[in-house]
Amino acid sequence: MAAPFSQGLYKGSDVQLAGLIILTVLLLLPTLLPEKTAWLTSLVPLPLFYYHVSLGRNKGLILIRNAIILAAAGALLFGSLPILLFPLTLVPPGIAFANGVFNRRSPVAAGFTGFLVLALTWLLYWSGVAFVHQTNPYAALLVELDKGLSNGLLLYEESAGLAPETLESVRRAVKLLRIYIPQILPALLISGLLSTVWLNLALGNWLLKKKDRDLTHWPDYSEWKLPDPFVWLVVLSGAIFLLLPQPLSMIGLNGLIVCSTVYFFQGLAIAASLLNRWSVPRLIRVLIYALIFIQTYGIIVLSFLGLADVWADFRKLNQAGDNQNSTA
Repeated sequence: MAAPFSQGLYKGSDVQLAGLIILTVLLLLPTLLPEKTAWLTSLVPLPLFYYHVSLGRNKGLILIRNAIILAAAGALLFGSLPILLFPLTLVPPGIAFANGVFNRRSPVAAGFTGFLVLALTWLLYWSGVAFVHQTNPYAALLVELDKGLSNGLLLYEESAGLAPETLESVRRAVKLLRIYIPQILPALLISGLLSTVWLNLALGNWLLKKKDRDLTHWPDYSEWKLPDPFVWLVVLSGAIFLLLPQPLSMIGLNGLIVCSTVYFFQGLAIAASLLNRWSVPRLIRVLIYALIFIQTYGIIVLSFLGLADVWADFRKLNQAGDNQNSTA
């Protein structure tokens, strides 16, 4: 027998009420103010994951159901119900993360499942959009990106303060972008999905451990590690990129971009482990992380660091060094 709507609304604890409010607002706000709050959609899995694990399977699902009903009622009231469909596509990954904890799967396995669920959900959503509006969303995205690059170049050309050499460099850069972005867009989209999954998974695990370390069997993010056989995907992608002619070589390039994204996550975990081991002050850590994300070189270095960890295992090496120092 289905649980009544009031269950989880009036009989719940303060945690349930807080979760209901947060999740409802997170689902509803991007539908009411899409231009200013659309970015909040990417965080929908976070409270789903956190409160589902905190409250348990049954109470967590009841809270999720109630939040969806309230968000749908609010969207219907303000005439934005169709827009709510997109935030709802982020609901299944959050449930998949929680099921990963309940079934005692590794964070990598739970993240991979969440990625597949999100990819399938978005594929169904955008296929529905294409069918209803008789458009091709992927082709429309390519057109918008190309238009944005063209408009940006026009702004630079109309700027009176640019030297001719600088303007020529900008023209060459825009020309290359207009050539390569259509070829690597699949990898960029997949990397965006992976980043959404990683952000919610890592933040959710951190929040759960802050609440109660017994809520999840997963280790801290600094100890997360990819399976070693994953490196063969890098080798295969590199071989395809280097050995095959275009357009087949672009398959390898897309594979390398996706692999670099995944190994960046591992490199960031290694950096977090080293900063913890060296007892770096929190403010300095924040500055280091900010520099990593701002500077492209920082992202590239961490990607290589994550890949090199397959052979070097920097976290164990650092731990072994600490053990030697403690016994000296």
